[in-house]
Amino acid sequence: MVCSVRVGAPSILIVHPDRRTQRIVQRVLGSTGYRVDVADDLEQGARLLAHLQPVLVVVDGSAAAADGAEALFAAARARGTEACMTLLDATQVAQAPRILGLAAVTNLLVHPMPVLGEELTITAQKLIRDDLFGAEKYLLWGTELHPTTLTRASQRAHVVSDLAEQIRGRGQSARVASMAMLVADELVSNAVHNAPIDARGVHYRADLARDGELELDAGHQVALRWGCDGRYLAIEVTDRFGSLDRETILRALVPSGVKDGGAGAGMGIALAYRSCDHLVFNLAPGKRTEVIALIDVRHPPAERVPASSYNVFVER
Repeated sequence: MVCSVRVGAPSILIVHPDRRTQRIVQRVLGSTGYRVDVADDLEQGARLLAHLQPVLVVVDGSAAAADGAEALFAAARARGTEACMTLLDATQVAQAPRILGLAAVTNLLVHPMPVLGEELTITAQKLIRDDLFGAEKYLLWGTELHPTTLTRASQRAHVVSDLAEQIRGRGQSARVASMAMLVADELVSNAVHNAPIDARGVHYRADLARDGELELDAGHQVALRWGCDGRYLAIEVTDRFGSLDRETILRALVPSGVKDGGAGAGMGIALAYRSCDHLVFNLAPGKRTEVIALIDVRHPPAERVPASSYNVFVER
């Protein structure tokens, strides 16, 4: 299935072998206002790409792990594509480490159905509109977000413990509360100790003891917000340095491509990734970094897909 091509017109390119999924993704992404072109495989996608100016390229998980995917992603980048996205279903989880190793794949959406429409729509709209920040985008309209600002490093333990208590008080399981504690602890620790950077690019707090006391002035304060809409528990952590970059994130994710596939590199990013269902990085270089962890609270552990989605967005 190949749509007619209008040369030079901005569009979205989908490469997926399943016709039903093609139609679903085409309808979802058609809401962006862009024309959507569809190819059945990488070879067909490469031929189409030569005549397109795609803002977004979406590739099926099996195709993304195949020979030729890297060349397609490189060609898309050369033609000005904003981002490359892979859709990975439950049968393709084993391909996650290889896909994570492709530096061009800045967005991975893991889905148990033909497509997870909400996350696909949000991802596409954020990329196209360059409107990146805020956990509100991932939660149902009207969901309350509870804010906390850390002014001392020693507040971390209390904030994380209080978060778990509030989550349990709203009817969530001990497992969800435990996952939230781990994610929040790692993200806050990274924001307090790894984010600060000086004019020479030195992370001057990275080697300090994590349990030590630090005064956090206005520039060093860390903001945490959380909310739950009955589908997802969202935890958002923001620092004001904007020192985290795409390459560092993707390197950290690679060892932990499958949740139960090993201990990983021990980095905060990798631990947070393994402990949630969707990890989102919103980057404004030199200004701020916002990380959003989404935990799906609808399904018991036995029904969880053993891989996580991720997005890396960089403000233009």
